[in-house]
Amino acid sequence: GRFVYAGGVANSKSMPLTKDEIEDIKAECFANDVTYNFEVLKDWDEEKVRDFFESGGGGEGSAPSSVVPTDGPDPFKEDMPKEVQWRMNADRTVAVITLNRPEAKNAIDGSIDSGIRLSIARVKCTPSIRVVFLTGNGAMFCAGGDPKGFQQAQASSKTPAPDSDGMTENDKSASAFAQMLADLNGLPAYTVGLANGSAMGGGFGFLCCCDCVIARKTAFFALSEVKLGVIPATISPYVVAKIGPSNARRMFMTGETVNVEKAKEIGLVQEIVDSPEALVKEAQKICDVMLLAAPGAVAAAKNLVRNVQYKPITPELMEYTAGELAAVRKTEEMTGGMAAVQAGKKPPWAAVGKLAFPPA
Repeated sequence: GRFVYAGGVANSKSMPLTKDEIEDIKAECFANDVTYNFEVLKDWDEEKVRDFFESGGGGEGSAPSSVVPTDGPDPFKEDMPKEVQWRMNADRTVAVITLNRPEAKNAIDGSIDSGIRLSIARVKCTPSIRVVFLTGNGAMFCAGGDPKGFQQAQASSKTPAPDSDGMTENDKSASAFAQMLADLNGLPAYTVGLANGSAMGGGFGFLCCCDCVIARKTAFFALSEVKLGVIPATISPYVVAKIGPSNARRMFMTGETVNVEKAKEIGLVQEIVDSPEALVKEAQKICDVMLLAAPGAVAAAKNLVRNVQYKPITPELMEYTAGELAAVRKTEEMTGGMAAVQAGKKPPWAAVGKLAFPPA
């Protein structure tokens, strides 16, 4: 289908769009049987919108890569670096993102960074995805930041980046990595870290951005940045949220390594398995459980946790939680779920029959 954009807005409005305008566009698209992820419309700039509108939805004006038809060709395939692999099941309900730099212990460099960003974009523009797995190839999940990258960042710490309002390349790369972690943490789908091996530094941070972590019993975990004269700055909000401030202080400041049993004790890991095959079996169990979980409710519950954790019980917090409950009572998901319970049937979102873990 074509994206039918309101001409008056396209030709007179500077971005970003307002919430009401996005709702109008959604209604127009639905009327023309077009399905897109509309959350990213707010990131469009005026030039992209006008070009897209004037071209009628094709050619140079085709939708930017962050807004694509859910049933169209893969616009990310050519850009995806080989250092990150993406696969998705036939129903487009389960995705697996695999760090594929085993010769370097899956250390995070520019290619891994780029691949993760593209994978996040793919998830965002495929609203049918219900579960996302993040894993690694080889003996290690992720060794953290590539030392060469740290050295390059240090060397560029006095060089302003092009078109960056005075920010250096060092500042720019740090800010971009922080945004990527926030995007990973904020995905609406249920995210699961499959720790095929040990995780350090940024790899530890990736796992902390996931909703659940399953790890092999041979895995170890460390935040050894202080031993290199660095700190785990950008990953810190997610680490503290995952393992708590007391455990974070100890791991941040000592740089010690913990085994998988200790990682489970402090809350990083939820399940421990014996082998790669067991890792896949556990992943499929999660898919089976998530089949019955309403996608919208999952996203709302995820956001709820972020907004209430560590908050004191105040009138403001009670007002917020009451508002969330009142809002969810108005959703089509609740209507369908309650009707299914009364009829003794599975809920509408379980109609796909199975959330199959994609084969390698």
